[in-house]
Amino acid sequence: MEKKSENEQPKKGGKLSVALSAVISVAVSALTAVIVLLLVIIVSGNIVRSRYLIVEVDGSSMFSTLRDGDVLYCDKNDAGERGDIVIIDVSGQPEFERRGVGIIIKRLIAVGGDSIKCENGVVYLAEAGGEYEPLEEPYIEGRNTIPFEVTLREGEIFVMGDNREDSTDCRSDGVGPLQAEDILGTVPAWSVEHKTVITGWENINETLFGWIRRGSLLTDSKE
Repeated sequence: MEKKSENEQPKKGGKLSVALSAVISVAVSALTAVIVLLLVIIVSGNIVRSRYLIVEVDGSSMFSTLRDGDVLYCDKNDAGERGDIVIIDVSGQPEFERRGVGIIIKRLIAVGGDSIKCENGVVYLAEAGGEYEPLEEPYIEGRNTIPFEVTLREGEIFVMGDNREDSTDCRSDGVGPLQAEDILGTVPAWSVEHKTVITGWENINETLFGWIRRGSLLTDSKE
């Protein structure tokens, strides 16, 4: 029986080939995972955008509920009800146009047929056909410093920023009631609750796929 020579060296080519194959396999798996992740991001992003607008807060009128730079989802199929945070198109509205503002984000306080007033810093709401009752507003920052009283006609809405001392809204000179038909959508409660996660996710998304988000970004310009 033929014996191997003691000086015979093991073949290195086979080991190198195995190692190279392992590296290639890992690289292919990693590339596949990245491609799948990108596809998931694109598909999920398109699904979200089919129903929601992406809104970035620019300003302090909704502080402290919302902060400058917060990114939120706005449901385009929901016109909102009293107490909701809504996105409104105010393009063509003289006072906002003068300030260079086309889109605002505010809280919907009253709708057509309602009466609303502010006395001694307290807001009172009389829903259509009802009596005035003080409005519970745990979300506000600051005090209501502008006295007013108004009854809304059908199709009108009354909105205010949560930061009552730093918001241009329906109380302000030159503004008054806005039109319900100009509501672009409502910010769901879950979007406000998870705004930190949404903001981080959408900022990453914009960095990777800025072209997807472009055109969907609305702002509440500083007023």
